[in-house]
Amino acid sequence: MNSPKEYANIPLLLKKLLIRTFLLLAGLPVFFYILLSSFQVEFSLSLLAVLTFVIVLLVFIKKYFQKIIQILIKSNIYNKAQIAELKEQYELKETAYQELESLNFVVDNAAFFASTKLDGTVLNMSKKLRDLLGLEQKDIRGSIERLLTTKEGQQQNIKDLFATTRHKIWTGEIELFTKKGRQVWMEISIIPMNKSIGKQSLFLIGTDVTERKESQEEIDRIKQIEYENKVQLQKDQASQIVEAQEEERKRIAKDIHDGIGQILTALKFSVESINIDNPEKAKVKLEDLKEVFGQLIKDVRAVTFSLTPPELIDHGIAPALKKMTDEISKLSGVNILFENKTDFQGRFESLVETNLYRVAQEAINNSLKYAASSYVLVSVSHTEDLLSIMIDDNGNGFDVSAVEDSEKGLGMGLFFMKERVNYVNGRLFINSEKGQGTRITINIPIL
Repeated sequence: MNSPKEYANIPLLLKKLLIRTFLLLAGLPVFFYILLSSFQVEFSLSLLAVLTFVIVLLVFIKKYFQKIIQILIKSNIYNKAQIAELKEQYELKETAYQELESLNFVVDNAAFFASTKLDGTVLNMSKKLRDLLGLEQKDIRGSIERLLTTKEGQQQNIKDLFATTRHKIWTGEIELFTKKGRQVWMEISIIPMNKSIGKQSLFLIGTDVTERKESQEEIDRIKQIEYENKVQLQKDQASQIVEAQEEERKRIAKDIHDGIGQILTALKFSVESINIDNPEKAKVKLEDLKEVFGQLIKDVRAVTFSLTPPELIDHGIAPALKKMTDEISKLSGVNILFENKTDFQGRFESLVETNLYRVAQEAINNSLKYAASSYVLVSVSHTEDLLSIMIDDNGNGFDVSAVEDSEKGLGMGLFFMKERVNYVNGRLFINSEKGQGTRITINIPIL
């Protein structure tokens, strides 16, 4: 396509062509006629010659007019193309203007946005940010820190922050107080911008994180309360453990005092009362002493067994449970049985075996003391990675959920059973119903 400059000179070109045509049609025939007259050519021949010349000129003029028509056609095509291009540019400009208006609307109504000079003087602030801070359009003047918060300390921090972000982007959370005294938390980004004329400005883009911050503070508060309650619970549990240990010591001391102590006292008086001068009476006394010594040995064994049974140390948990059920059955007269279903003979660490033994012992004692059971079965079974100890009785039973939901929670016995099992990374399950007996299951991983 020809250049725009060529089509811009069409009127001048037409003017030149018309002048040339007029000169050719008007000037050259006359000049030709005068030339023929000077040679004294007859009039009829001169006229014929002039007409012939005019015809020849018309042929040449036709070429000029064809050129004019071609130029006009091309000019029309060019103008149409220019009009289409201008229309397209206008539409693009209109679209860009609409998009810019939409962007301005979004920024103004949907974004927390502000722009300032390098010294912090506010240039613009979005409507949403104004609404958050409780400001009117007329209030948007002066320094940004005075508009963002009413607290002087916060104002100084924001001023220092803007002063240090002239060459790099800063992102973080800041606390603000609006004109109405409302506390607001914002996550903001301060972005330095270079203008084409060389001047700089700062853009502030933010997000209201007040709700998230308040939720986090509430979560932290609840966690702190839970932590304090947990610490208090641990203190209470520690106090209960110390109390239980003290009760255990008192029980052992009482058993020794009331049993072994009295027998030893009786032995002392019996020995002192032996009269070697009276062999018959001395012989009877010695027979009595044999019985007392036998009872003493039984009592010592009983106390020793209740403290640390030798079977547990020498043979492990299964033999120790078997020995315990036999002993308690003899002492209580209740039918207490033991069954090693899978012939488990494995060993655990001493601490683990001791805790398992104490839990089973406590479960049996509870069955006899509180459930009035006439039958107790202790069974042991195991798989490749788990040992299970079950204590079943036919006693009174109880409502487990009611006990757990009560103010006191589980009784001291059940509480210590759970604590001991948890301590050795095991799990304890209590299944019981009133009048249906109780089953206590202890599961411990085999490592």
